[in-house]
Amino acid sequence: MRQFKFAIRLGLASAALCALTLLRAVAADAPPLLDAPPLLGALTQQDLAPADPEVTLRLPRYLQARSARFIDWLADGSMLVATRFAETVQIHRVRAPLSMREQLSFEPAGVLAAAAEPEHSDAFVYLSPRAGGQSAALLLQRPGQEAVALSDGAFRDATALWAHDGKRIAFSSNRGASAAGAMGRERAIELLDTSAATPEVRLVAGGAGWRWRVFDFSLDDQRLLLGREALSAEQEPADSAAADAELFLADLTSGELTALEAPRKSDSKAKADSKAMAAPVRAHAARFAPDGRGLLLLASGEGTPASGAGGEGTGTAGSEFWQLRYFDAMSGDMRVLSSETAHDVDLFDESPDGHFLAYTVNEGGMSRLALIDQQKRLDLSIPAMPPGVISSLKFDASGKRLALTLESTRSPRDVYVLEPETQTLTRWTQSELGPIDPAALVTPALLRFPTWDRADGQTRMLSAHVYRPTAAPSSTPVPPRPVLILLRTGGGSQYRPGFDAFVQYLVNELGLVVLAPNVRGAAGFGRSFGELAQGALRDDAARDVGSLLVWIGLQHQLDFNHILVMGEGYGSYLALSCLAQYGDRLRAGIVAFPERIATLSNVASIRRPVLLVHGRSDGDAPAFEAEQLAARLRANGAPVQSLAAANESGEFLRQSNRDAYYSAVANFLAQLIR
Repeated sequence: MRQFKFAIRLGLASAALCALTLLRAVAADAPPLLDAPPLLGALTQQDLAPADPEVTLRLPRYLQARSARFIDWLADGSMLVATRFAETVQIHRVRAPLSMREQLSFEPAGVLAAAAEPEHSDAFVYLSPRAGGQSAALLLQRPGQEAVALSDGAFRDATALWAHDGKRIAFSSNRGASAAGAMGRERAIELLDTSAATPEVRLVAGGAGWRWRVFDFSLDDQRLLLGREALSAEQEPADSAAADAELFLADLTSGELTALEAPRKSDSKAKADSKAMAAPVRAHAARFAPDGRGLLLLASGEGTPASGAGGEGTGTAGSEFWQLRYFDAMSGDMRVLSSETAHDVDLFDESPDGHFLAYTVNEGGMSRLALIDQQKRLDLSIPAMPPGVISSLKFDASGKRLALTLESTRSPRDVYVLEPETQTLTRWTQSELGPIDPAALVTPALLRFPTWDRADGQTRMLSAHVYRPTAAPSSTPVPPRPVLILLRTGGGSQYRPGFDAFVQYLVNELGLVVLAPNVRGAAGFGRSFGELAQGALRDDAARDVGSLLVWIGLQHQLDFNHILVMGEGYGSYLALSCLAQYGDRLRAGIVAFPERIATLSNVASIRRPVLLVHGRSDGDAPAFEAEQLAARLRANGAPVQSLAAANESGEFLRQSNRDAYYSAVANFLAQLIR
């Protein structure tokens, strides 16, 4: 009842504010404003901390930044970017460097992803979120027209892949999958003809217990390159995205599926008359090479992984990390194209004529761009660019321009274009920071701390990114700082230090030291490190946080009496585990957009204050689990504050909801550390 009354009060307040705005405009003989206040009635709360005056004054300054993310090239040489407009992220067109952004999509719920028709028109397909975590695919033939729905939003469809003829799209979907099967995470591959008067979905590959991915159309559009992973009840939701998939070719005429295989090197100890057996080809990402003969793969090599004392970044070269490789489908030969052996290659693209090959290397969370002239067999020099994280990479149809999205701790995501022939780097978008001085933004330092176990006879070391408040020029000793452990790691995900205005607020305004560790199970540190927290070993990642707590206790400049933990997504599972195991060392915890919390067995031991943030979209299973969790915590005596959004599923996408989330977190923290 308290939640219901709060929602009504917020809804009435919103309506009153709209009416007041309209009356003032009419009184001034001016047209009413087009941008109405956000719909606050979607938010419900229970027992949130009262608003702190300093939070109310300072936090909004950090929430005004915008960003631009490269989506795709259009046929005329302009590009599609994703950027926030008012409440949601929409697709915009940019025709030239630093030119205006023309809004093309107008979805009330925003846009999740998009893909442009490759060669013949300005058409593109985009995904828009729907209730219950589902999504709808829509086709926009040309700017100014109404988008045509290709799916009804009753399923979770993924980003479309266009055929070269510009007529068909392929995508993965959970349509036809059982809700119980592998926890509803099965995916099939569907094909749809966008040129048909009534587009119908055709199943290409699927089956119970499998998650299929679509990678590429062949040059003649007759085959699809697919990946398949087996799912189990023990597998974490994020594991699939970080796993290598078994590759298949789907013949779109006959419907036949063919597994790709490569000759396995025979064991030197095998009998002389034994034959080398074929092994399935696996990859994290793949596409057809422009030569029409082979494939480009992101794959780890064969061989026995080696674990090292450092835990991260150790292992047999070529077996632990993703490398960029060329696989000759005719001969079965595999050769390595990237020079990196001690870090993951995470993105790659090749120009359509095969002249240039570009890839990025993940070095401790930061991106390094590499460029190869394959005709001259030369590694090209790259012009200086700000250090940061690159999150997209694609050549245009001419092969003369490479678009990339770059962000750093001091700069939001923006789009740059590199011309390989001249090594010229041009900025195409300039996003806004809002009323924040970029010089005041903090760049994190990288630290290494010992964990609880050993490898090869030595203590395993893990890494964490540390954000510290800038020391004021004063002779007065600074008291120990409160600490927030930020968990966005494990389960196949890695913390990478991109632009995060809210973290900057926590450091600069609340005076927190923010520690963002990469615990076992994180991506980016080798295959064996990622497997250390799978299945029955899942709780070992929480023990890594326990080791970090020991390290904090030894630092005189950190206040070990004021340590808080904040987890998002899979990190929320870790946060709850830590509150249960280390409640005597933690002041409180924030659990946002929780995953897999139903598998927690020791919730009853949590007594510390908890802020729980989640969506409440109809049919959303995690939302039901989150509300059950809140009830269990309260029944066991833990003080619980909660914030939920009825128009969200999972992570909050609407700007007003995210602002409310950050406000709830800031007030929760301010209440506990002041």
